[in-house]
Amino acid sequence: MVKKLEFLKSYKSLLVPPQGHGGGGLALFWKSDLEMLISSTCDNFIDITITFQGSSFLATFVYGEPDQTKRSSLWNTLLALGESRDEPWFFIGYFNKILDNIEKAGGPERAETSFVEFRSLLSECGLFDLKHSGNFLSWRGVRHFHLVHCTLDRALANTACFDLFSRGRSEYMKFEGTDHRSVLSDNNFLRSINPKAL
Repeated sequence: MVKKLEFLKSYKSLLVPPQGHGGGGLALFWKSDLEMLISSTCDNFIDITITFQGSSFLATFVYGEPDQTKRSSLWNTLLALGESRDEPWFFIGYFNKILDNIEKAGGPERAETSFVEFRSLLSECGLFDLKHSGNFLSWRGVRHFHLVHCTLDRALANTACFDLFSRGRSEYMKFEGTDHRSVLSDNNFLRSINPKAL
């Protein structure tokens, strides 16, 4: 994969290989002037601390568990991460879960009980969606003969992160070569810690 991304060859990287045939995998690239401390990695997420010019924040990059029987375990692990976090925390990825039927178009409605665990995770960790533009129905596919669109990908942050990155925004891009829209997040990190830098 890295060989195909020649423009990133000057960046540092951390790769988590796919879990199976075309499923999963995480790739994180960063510039050498960012100080990165890897807290933990697994098949489903990379958790790091980013420091730049003396300011730090936490970031977690997620690949949602495709096996529904293992999804509760992932939510519990992420909840354990977030329970004691007061620092700025940025949380982004493919969660493979929606919060409400509003985040779904096509196919039958889902039961309210199906949203409880994911809602609880975000609520207990104090995480909220970043302001965003573009079509937030980020995934498309066919389920039981229905074309379905869902918000399976998102960028979130806690209150401390919103305070640090008051200009932070996300944009849902167009579908290109995959059934997911990319989520482009701009936290204006440099502007936030040094408004005169840009």
